[in-house]
Amino acid sequence: MCALSIALVQTDYLTLRYRPDLHRLVGRWQRPVSGAEFRAGYRAMLRLARQTNCPYWQLDLRGRDTLPDDDGRRWLLQRFIPELASRLPEPACLAYLLSPSMMQDMVPPVGSPAQVAFFSEEGPLTTWLTQCQHRSREALAQAGFRPPPAA
Repeated sequence: MCALSIALVQTDYLTLRYRPDLHRLVGRWQRPVSGAEFRAGYRAMLRLARQTNCPYWQLDLRGRDTLPDDDGRRWLLQRFIPELASRLPEPACLAYLLSPSMMQDMVPPVGSPAQVAFFSEEGPLTTWLTQCQHRSREALAQAGFRPPPAA
């Protein structure tokens, strides 16, 4: 294992690492998943994001190569992503790496507290996440972001 990458979650369906050199969470789905695995994977991502204070997520869905079913999509968009704003100290930026067949079916969520973007190549994905990381606090405040109250 590379010293710059810490593997924290590894199952037969998801590998999840925190990259301290990039301050980025990298999740790679390995196969199609059940609804329970889908939710467990995202909950593991949130736990790791909270442990590392990292709102920048690179999610590779090419190994899964399927979109969530309607229940999974509803849970992700209506429950999980809205929770991120109250669970992380900065707005989450979720960058999805998709196969070309999946790209045509994706629509970014509207009114989401997180920034979500879809890519078919790693280069543009990396550029976008890097831009997210370099936004100023003032620009975030102007965009409407308010950090959660201190615990």
